[in-house]
Amino acid sequence: MVAQVSYDSCPMCGIPKGARIGHSTFRPLDNSRDQHIYSELLENNNIDALYTLGVHPIRNQFWQYPLCNVYRLWQPDELHQLHLGLVKD
Repeated sequence: MVAQVSYDSCPMCGIPKGARIGHSTFRPLDNSRDQHIYSELLENNNIDALYTLGVHPIRNQFWQYPLCNVYRLWQPDELHQLHLGLVKD
């Protein structure tokens, strides 16, 4: 609810659900969600692009604080990610 992402979307990155770990076309340092891009898309009424990115087309109240990036609140648990990447994948 705080991040306003769609169901089954990652609140931290834009990598789609079901993408294999380590086998994506995303750059590893540039996969975090960017609230500035979302606010620009919202101002331009590009609702379809927001739905494609997995974000609800509603202005997030946290976007007005420049030092608060609500999408960085969810930090992955490295041991859990290692278990998912090596054992389950």
